[in-house]
Amino acid sequence: MRGRTILAFVIVTLVIAAVVTFTILDKRVPRDPSDHGNSAGNLHNGGLFFEMDGKVYFSNPYDSDCLYSMNPDETNPKRLTSMRVKYISGANGFLYFYMDSTKKSGSVGGLGTVTNQYGIYRCKINGTDQTCLLRDFCGEMQLCGEYLYYVTKLEGGALHKIRVDKKNKSLVAPEPISPVCYDRGIIYYTGVSSDHYIHAMNTQAGDAISDVLPGHLFFPVVQGNYLYYMNGDSNYSLWRTNLMNGETEVITSERLDFYTLDDQHVYYAYAGGENSALKMCDLDGYGKTVLFEGVTNSLNVTSQYLYFKVYGQDEVVYHMPLNGTNQISVLTFD
Repeated sequence: MRGRTILAFVIVTLVIAAVVTFTILDKRVPRDPSDHGNSAGNLHNGGLFFEMDGKVYFSNPYDSDCLYSMNPDETNPKRLTSMRVKYISGANGFLYFYMDSTKKSGSVGGLGTVTNQYGIYRCKINGTDQTCLLRDFCGEMQLCGEYLYYVTKLEGGALHKIRVDKKNKSLVAPEPISPVCYDRGIIYYTGVSSDHYIHAMNTQAGDAISDVLPGHLFFPVVQGNYLYYMNGDSNYSLWRTNLMNGETEVITSERLDFYTLDDQHVYYAYAGGENSALKMCDLDGYGKTVLFEGVTNSLNVTSQYLYFKVYGQDEVVYHMPLNGTNQISVLTFD
């Protein structure tokens, strides 16, 4: 009898230990210095679509811009939040985004629909364990290693960072520096107060800053060994500079409003007045193609689709499969 009692005690102890261990691991937020959030091109366009581990997470304009998930082929959409989101990023089974209650899903009731909420949030990829990391009015944000770098909007704006486990919040720079162009430990950004050069901030060396390119240069995006940017000294045309040898070339001399890119093409909104259009070209500028005639914005790209909006139609998303057909239509869900 005594032996059975001891055995039962050991079993119960092991079960309790296993439950406690599982609970601790389940609540732990993984951190890795190599983590990287959404692409700079998408985040320059609001960060409305983000692909990770075989799923696309997106701000759904047909349901108050709430956070949704779906397969890359746009099947199986599921709502994850009841409020508007943007600047979506993620890593290691968690999503990070800015959420506010300026828009709320009409399909959700209860106390949450009448509260005023805003700030940087974290949740699991299924939408559970939603946690407010920071209660503040924020602009652009990016996951840079173990930290979220983000811009606050009040009092002129500033760049801050906070670790993904809600610790070690600190001021990085007293001006609204955009952190979205992050590559291998470096944030490439346009100066705000003193100049409009492109600078580099080394997040792994105390956020030390160095100059990269002089001029009036905007919306930097790193792709491979190249730094792409809009050149304000040349009518906001698109240029790129090789980060290895410093060679610079023009991608298109046309004036741009917005652009994003993937590993094969640049997608850009040509600002041509009545001739404005959404265009595409190769990464070196060749093969220019008109995709859509009109004033476009919110250009986001995933592995299978290009998404965009048309000026004056914020509640509608257009999409184009990246299979070479260039067939554009309105995104709809059954």
